[in-house]
Amino acid sequence: MALLLVEVGLLALTGTTGVLIRQRTAVRTRAAAIRAASNRIQLLAAGPCEAASGAASEANNIRELWDVRLVPNAVRELRDSVIYGVDSARSIVLRTRLPC
Repeated sequence: MALLLVEVGLLALTGTTGVLIRQRTAVRTRAAAIRAASNRIQLLAAGPCEAASGAASEANNIRELWDVRLVPNAVRELRDSVIYGVDSARSIVLRTRLPC
């Protein structure tokens, strides 16, 4: 009976470890996506005050779609959408406005 309890406990521990590893991987991928979007916004902010758009792909199944739009009152809107994950089911959008 004691051996059965130990085996059940070990199986439960193994299952919990698998869940934790998946969650850790998801958090790392999300952090990489946020970093990619933040870096792109900083790069666009340092660039000229003109409309532009583009796309980029990185490792870890990260795809970016970015654009710079000119809006009234000498302002530009910077936007970066990052799609990430194995099934490309998750996304992050960063957006800001800066003076020209």
